[in-house]
Amino acid sequence: MSDYTQAIETQAVTMNGQSVVVNLIGGQSLTGTLAYTTTSRYYSTYFPDVLTLTVAGKAHTVRVDHVSSIGQG
Repeated sequence: MSDYTQAIETQAVTMNGQSVVVNLIGGQSLTGTLAYTTTSRYYSTYFPDVLTLTVAGKAHTVRVDHVSSIGQG
């Protein structure tokens, strides 16, 4: 995991359940409600490779390494 991906994952955990704007690599963006949760393991925390963004009632799955930034929506 790169530092960049780790920073996006940390931001996603912080903003879980909130209305956000997710900017994608390539210039596109999605605005909706973010769903991203970690799973505790024995001695570590698992961060999923994807996040889910609900836009107008439809869930969109986005790979974390395709996200350039996450901001308040």
